[in-house]
Amino acid sequence: MSRVLALMAATALGLGSAAQRGAAQVPSDLRAAILARDSAIARVDAAVWDRLTAGSFTAVLEDGTFMTKSVRLAQFRRQAPSAFTPVQGERLTRAGTAWIRRFFDNGTWVIEVWGRTGSTWQAVAVQVTTGHL
Repeated sequence: MSRVLALMAATALGLGSAAQRGAAQVPSDLRAAILARDSAIARVDAAVWDRLTAGSFTAVLEDGTFMTKSVRLAQFRRQAPSAFTPVQGERLTRAGTAWIRRFFDNGTWVIEVWGRTGSTWQAVAVQVTTGHL
């Protein structure tokens, strides 16, 4: 019982887990970059997607397909625009100088790695896995 009380006290004092503390410390410019890239994906805005995606970007899709930035950008340009919908279950965790973003969207779990290139936040890698919320 004392363990439960200690956990409740830590939560009340704002001393939760590292993931809980990290969420409050997400840089506002990273949040803006994530929102801009998500919006660009819905609108199929290749210029914004390109600017917010690192040159060394890689993606691994549900079927195991591996894509470089140039291959994904060519595929992206052929997509049809869609309605922007907020993701579910998003968590952002700091890992050194990078940030790991995990979320559920349209029947898939997505893990993105974000890093800085100069003063710009960019998506460095994406892994997509079919799953359940």
